[in-house]
Amino acid sequence: MDMKDNTKMIVDIRGYSCPISLAMIAKTFNTINTGQNVEILSDDETIHKDIEQWCLETGNILYDFVIDKSVIRMEIIKGKGYKPQNIIDFIRFILLGIRLHIKKLFISLFKPDAAMCLLTFVSVAEGIRAHQWLEDSNNKITCALLPVPDDITSHCGVVMGVSSEKQANDLFAILQKNQFKVENIYIRQNYTYKPLTR
Repeated sequence: MDMKDNTKMIVDIRGYSCPISLAMIAKTFNTINTGQNVEILSDDETIHKDIEQWCLETGNILYDFVIDKSVIRMEIIKGKGYKPQNIIDFIRFILLGIRLHIKKLFISLFKPDAAMCLLTFVSVAEGIRAHQWLEDSNNKITCALLPVPDDITSHCGVVMGVSSEKQANDLFAILQKNQFKVENIYIRQNYTYKPLTR
């Protein structure tokens, strides 16, 4: 089966660097279907390593990479999601999913307001790194690492849940300042999550 679809979007991230550029790409990938192509235009000389790592963590495919004068052109095909590299990674991924879904159930039963707003990340690994950093830095914002709801994306992922829009904006700013690839904020409205207009 050929994963490549002839439909192609173009995302121009010239003038931006990571983590902003990667968040812009990830937002675009949340709006397209598996197999669709996205052409990325960049002028960031360090983007190749970030894109390769992001593709590995998300299951997307870096199909083409060309440097044309001062413009870097990449073609990425949306994959089917994270693919563990070995059996140990697979077991860790499954156990993480189980743990997060149990936490989600506990929060929905006993603390439903704890996840009024959700912060999304460009990959599962990035969300886990950001959450671990917050725990290690003794940050005063209380958050919960949870599985991403299906109304945000059908792929596996993690989000950080917080109880207010102010907390979400403060946490987003802290994470971005510390170079974490936080993607967006979603707010719960009538039992579903909608992107917060930023």
